[in-house]
Amino acid sequence: SSSSSSSSQAEDGHTKNIVGLLACTSSFLLLCSSVEDDSGSNSSTEEFMALSIVTGYLAFNLWYSLLFCRPLPLLAIWEHAVTLTVFLVVLAREAAASSTDNVGDAKENRAYITAWLAYKTVGFILSMKDHPNGIQVSASTTEQQHTTKHPKTALSDKVMHSSSFPEKQNKPIATTATTTNETTAITKNMDNLWTIHGEEYDLSDFVKIHPGGVEAIELGRSRDCTALFESYHTFTNQHRVILKKYHKNKANNNNNNTTDATTATTADPFYEVLKDRVIETLKENNIDPKTGRTATFGRAVYYMTLIVCLVLSASFHMKASLLGSFSFACFGWLIGCLGHDGGHFAVSRTPWINDLSVWGISLLCNPAMWQVQHTYAHHSHTNDFDHDPDLHHFDIFLRVHRRIQHEKMHDYQRNRFYVFFAYSFVVFGTCLKIPVGMMTTGTLYGMAEWTDRKRPARALILWVHFALYLAIIVFSPFFSGKSFLVALLSVIVHIATAGLLFAIFSQINHLNELSLELPMDNESKCNNNNDDVDDFAVMKNEKRELAKNSWAARQVETSNNFATDSMCWHLLSNGLNMQIEHHLFPSLNHAHLHVISPVVQQTCKEYGVRYKSYESWSEIIDAALQWLDKVAAEEK
Repeated sequence: SSSSSSSSQAEDGHTKNIVGLLACTSSFLLLCSSVEDDSGSNSSTEEFMALSIVTGYLAFNLWYSLLFCRPLPLLAIWEHAVTLTVFLVVLAREAAASSTDNVGDAKENRAYITAWLAYKTVGFILSMKDHPNGIQVSASTTEQQHTTKHPKTALSDKVMHSSSFPEKQNKPIATTATTTNETTAITKNMDNLWTIHGEEYDLSDFVKIHPGGVEAIELGRSRDCTALFESYHTFTNQHRVILKKYHKNKANNNNNNTTDATTATTADPFYEVLKDRVIETLKENNIDPKTGRTATFGRAVYYMTLIVCLVLSASFHMKASLLGSFSFACFGWLIGCLGHDGGHFAVSRTPWINDLSVWGISLLCNPAMWQVQHTYAHHSHTNDFDHDPDLHHFDIFLRVHRRIQHEKMHDYQRNRFYVFFAYSFVVFGTCLKIPVGMMTTGTLYGMAEWTDRKRPARALILWVHFALYLAIIVFSPFFSGKSFLVALLSVIVHIATAGLLFAIFSQINHLNELSLELPMDNESKCNNNNDDVDDFAVMKNEKRELAKNSWAARQVETSNNFATDSMCWHLLSNGLNMQIEHHLFPSLNHAHLHVISPVVQQTCKEYGVRYKSYESWSEIIDAALQWLDKVAAEEK
């Protein structure tokens, strides 16, 4: 459709701007790092390399725009063509001057190049600011957006919708018939409300006294936080008592299905039984479900050891040591376990410690974005194409879902080397590209609103991390005194290594056929290969029917475990080898997941919920690669 085409062209234009910004930044760093000796030869070399980079970008810009983006205006084409011609002439002169040992006027050329770089950089920033990805669409186009092949639909239709938990009535915020003024009024009314099981609550007065801390409860403001409410209060029932005090009737509710806060909290039989059994299991292992769910002393020592190693390796990365950059990326991945646990409020029962711990994810993802993308959106709507942003990070390179429009580029994902090449860009996206989109649009793919932008102190975190990442990871090696190529290689080694580690331990947990083609959605597609679980294709017992509408059951069936008996894989994967237990009980520190695994598996078997656990890492990544190969061969 035309809207889908426009969205794709806008996204490609955004990609082109990011490439241009990186080219200008690299060229500027070259010019700044050049140290002119008596002959000026070194300065001339750095200037030549900087000019080569921007010349290459201009050539890229012309063909990329022609193939993927809207046609450039005639004036822009003329400007790029003339600039490209001039730069090529200057490059030829510099090459000739170098061969005859005749150094030109390097300072004058450097001044011209720097001025041009500044001009283009401002243009890129302004273009990125106007990037339309994630901006709300009008009500009249909402229905059309839902029918596109690759929908990243309107915010108003996404962030307030929850199909995860069963509920009697979940009135949408706006329908296609809602006027702009009505939508605006409703949006303003929702700013200070939390939606849980289709009912609205005003928890503003409870925020500062919330036992889990301010950030934990603020994460649910202005959105449907049913999944957060249920999954982070698994070891207590006090939250339901408190919630009743803050109930607020729905605005403009003309139906007779509204219930009070108590009856609106619809039970999930499978989850309730599972929680009771897990509580008993923790107690049997001398773990208090309320006070002992956080990091153990051994886990805390592990965190501190990783921090020391991270700081040491960081110093070598800043000196442009290739081995140091590799080590920095490895320890950056491992310390991600601290950020992951902190993001789920599972490091400590002291809120500020969790808030500080989230920064452990900094070398893998922007910590402010992580809370929106991962803690809220991914865990609430796992593998839901319309609501889980994790399915949309790589669609430029990879087609991970059948509803993503098939592009020619996706044919390459049948080659495993190409998949790993694409994965090497993961951290570049989560630390730089995607945060820029959140800064400029205020949403994450239009699926989750960045509500923290309304809190200046909290919003600053997104910007501070962005600046620190550029300064430490990208820029610092260029000021080490080593050559530009060595510094550039250090940056590439770090980003690629961190991206690969992040991808091969996180993406494999959700991206395979059995996790995306849910048996609960289509029983005929069940083909279980696990000898420990019954044949779900023919299981039609009563408990299976109870679990079919269970949010918890969907968490199990969209997730995968691997090598659960290996402490080595548990540490290397940051505990992601027990993804099923983690998704069911996200506030339980990863150090305790092995304790509850047997009872979770037994309960899943009893209720006919597919519990997938692979024997090794190689098996689970092979399943993910087979899925990528399968969807690459299909055209939608």
